[in-house]
Amino acid sequence: MKPMLVILVLLVVSVVTLSACVSQAPQANSQSTVPSPSPTPSLTTVKVGYLPVTTFGPLYLAQEEGYFARQGINLELVKFQSAPASLPALINGDIAVSGGQLSPAIVNAVTKGAHVRIVADKGRAAPSACVAQGFMVRQDLFDSGAVRNVSDLKGKRIMVNLDSSYGIYRVLAMGNLTIDDVEVVNMDFASAVVAFKNGGIDAGSLSEPYITQTLNSHSAVVFIPTYVYAPDLPTPLYYGPAILDKDPELGRRFMVAYLQGAKQYNEGKTERNLAILGNYTKLDRELLNQSCWLPIDPTGDLPRQPVRDYVNWMYANGNINQNPDDDLLFDTSYVNYANGVLRNSTVGKTP
Repeated sequence: MKPMLVILVLLVVSVVTLSACVSQAPQANSQSTVPSPSPTPSLTTVKVGYLPVTTFGPLYLAQEEGYFARQGINLELVKFQSAPASLPALINGDIAVSGGQLSPAIVNAVTKGAHVRIVADKGRAAPSACVAQGFMVRQDLFDSGAVRNVSDLKGKRIMVNLDSSYGIYRVLAMGNLTIDDVEVVNMDFASAVVAFKNGGIDAGSLSEPYITQTLNSHSAVVFIPTYVYAPDLPTPLYYGPAILDKDPELGRRFMVAYLQGAKQYNEGKTERNLAILGNYTKLDRELLNQSCWLPIDPTGDLPRQPVRDYVNWMYANGNINQNPDDDLLFDTSYVNYANGVLRNSTVGKTP
C-alpha cells in the first residue's frame, strides 16, 4: 500500500473511533433528566447538661421524635451529677442549656454578671394524681404514732442534701420548728433510700424514683407532698451565654422543639414515652412505670412567685450576697416565641 493511502486509512479510523466515544457520553444540557443531588442540611450542635432522670423527658422525646432535627439542631447531652455542677460549663459556654433546681450558686453567679436565665419550666411541685417529690418519714415512726405531726420531728435525724435545704425549712416551719431543732444528716437521695431501711435517718425529702423505691421497701411513708409545703417550687430550664449572647435565634428554635417534647411528655406513660425515657434514664421499666412523673407545663410557663420566695429566703439566710430583680433571673421571650409558632403552624403535626 502506498504511504499516502496508509495515512488516509489511519485518519478515517481515528475519526470513526472519536465519533463513537463522543456519542456514548451523556448529554449535558438543560433538558437532562438526571437530578442534581440536594445538599444535606447542616445541623447546629447544641450541648445540654443533663441528669438521667425523668424531668429531662421533654429533651429525650424531642430528640428521638426528630423535633430538634426539624429545627436544624443536633442535641448533644452532657451528663452532670447535679444542676449546680453544670453551672461553670453553662457560664463558660461549654454547654448552652442546663436544668435543675435553683441554687445559691446559680443566683450568686447571676448577680456577679453571669448571663444565665430561667427560660422555661422543666418540672414543678404542682398537685397531681401522684407524688413526685415529698417529705418522707420512716414507716415504723409513723405507724407507732411517734411522728404524726410536724412538731413531732423535733430532735429527729433529718436527711438534707444540697437541693433540699429550702424545702426542709418550709416543712419545719409548719410545726414552728427550725433547722436547729433537728439533727441534720447530709446525704444524697440514693443513700437516703438505704438509710430509711436501716434506721440511719428518721425523715427527709426525696424525689422520684427514690420515693417509689422507698415505698416499695415499706421503710418510709410520704408525710407531706412538696406541692403542699412549697407549692410550684420549680426545677427550671436555663439558657447560658452560648445562646443568650451568641445565638438567640438558635434558642428560639430550640424552644419550639423542647415544647413539642413537653407536650408529648404530658401524654403520660404511653408505650412510646416509656421506651424513650427508659432508654435515657436506664431505669427499670417497672420502676419507671410505677414512679410519678413530675408535672411539666406543656407551654413552658413557670410562675415567678415561688422562685421569688426562694430567692428572698436565700438572701435572708445569707446564702446569696445580693437579691436580684426578676429581670436578672427570667427571660420568657423564648417560650413566648415558641408558643406563637406552635399555635399558628403545623410544626410537628402528622398530616
